[in-house]
Amino acid sequence: MKKRILTISILIIFSLSAVPVFSDELAAVWSRIYNTTPQLEAKISVMQNIIDLHDREMEPVITDALKDIVYSLDRSRSFNERQQYDDLARMMIRELGSLKAVDAAPEMYKVMQTTEDEFLRAVAIVGLGTAGARDYVDEIAEYLQYINSDIVKIENNEQRKSVIDACILALERLKHPAGFEPVFFASIGRYARESVKKAERALKNMVADPTDLVIDIIKADNTFEIRLAALGVEERSSASPERQTEAASAAIEVSLIYNAVTPTDREYQTRTKVKSCELIRDLGVADESAVKWLGIMLNSSTNVNELVICLQALGTYSSDAAADVLAIYLAYHSDRRVSGMQYKDERAIRECINALAASGNPRGKNALMMVEYSNWSSQTIRMAKNALKDL
Repeated sequence: MKKRILTISILIIFSLSAVPVFSDELAAVWSRIYNTTPQLEAKISVMQNIIDLHDREMEPVITDALKDIVYSLDRSRSFNERQQYDDLARMMIRELGSLKAVDAAPEMYKVMQTTEDEFLRAVAIVGLGTAGARDYVDEIAEYLQYINSDIVKIENNEQRKSVIDACILALERLKHPAGFEPVFFASIGRYARESVKKAERALKNMVADPTDLVIDIIKADNTFEIRLAALGVEERSSASPERQTEAASAAIEVSLIYNAVTPTDREYQTRTKVKSCELIRDLGVADESAVKWLGIMLNSSTNVNELVICLQALGTYSSDAAADVLAIYLAYHSDRRVSGMQYKDERAIRECINALAASGNPRGKNALMMVEYSNWSSQTIRMAKNALKDL
């Protein structure tokens, strides 16, 4: 019987190829063949022939067939039948995705919601992304976030990877800000290296300027390790130097406001401040809004590496506000040196002198002149005299 139905279908196909038929008529014929084919294996063969046409006019035929599968759940089916129906749904979803069949998105999303086969769920998610179904960005983003947070548990590693990769790919293709944060957390998650790389690539492609989204992550209640990772995403993005400087300034602000509790978090807090200052220094934008936070960092830190990089960042500014911060810092430590305070390490003082020279702002002259009379080492005094020549 199955062979007979297949033979009839093939004969119809050949007769259609021999006679000119309009696309809508062809779609109607294929729909009739599919719907009047009772055996499942034969239906699969007919659907494969429909899909092989790669014809947009077949979209309604495939959509209706998928709808029939989705909304006619028969729990009496055997395991093998369920597998065959899953295979049928899989091939239809892939074709609908490639046809950009947004009208079929509700059916694809229904499969994503209800299937017990994680691999089929992955196909449905990719189908939504490939079709450009932006109405379902929030649902896909939320599902990935549930996996990131371990709310959704998929024990089988291959199935888990398949769904994670599908979410990342779909959100990358949909290019919507709502997908950025879950993909970011996937990029730093304990996932397969290949999945992490896909997430990192997706972050570059999803939004042209992720600065606002990165700042949201930096200012949220996250660890400094996560904040540092977010700053790295900003650095690798195509955001303008001005916007990247804005993110770096926000990271310094947060690093000064929030206290790190554990030794590991304190280490990442320091690394976040250092990376932020490096970005400000290297980008050279001299965003005045950052001067306040750089000044607070300069006067609150006892870590020499933090101080040096902070001073280098301030050295990219020529404004009066930045020059005043540098001059006050140098004068304060010169007074302490005169009063007998010992400085075994003068790196920060020398970097401050370099920063004042780099600023070219004459407001630093008095502080530089004080250096000669403040018992600093001969090398430091010599640097201050040379810096005065540049002002």
